[in-house]
Amino acid sequence: MTEYTFLGKSNGVKFCIEGIDVFQYKWYAQGKCDIVLEPHTKKPYSFSVYEIDTGSKKITFLAGKFSDDSWGFYQKKGENFMF
Repeated sequence: MTEYTFLGKSNGVKFCIEGIDVFQYKWYAQGKCDIVLEPHTKKPYSFSVYEIDTGSKKITFLAGKFSDDSWGFYQKKGENFMF
């Protein structure tokens, strides 16, 4: 299992990565997924890799929904939002 840094949770209204609210852009699935651990319960989840294009930059992140219906966001450890 690859190690990921937990970026945070969101109720699906707003979440910023690198100062960009990802919910304001279309998410493009990258055809990849991986297992991450919910930070408090350590329960494993399979989340997908997505990319958004703001026009001036591309941001890649791992995201999915936890059992409480909140969105979780991750990045690979040691990388700057690139998969």
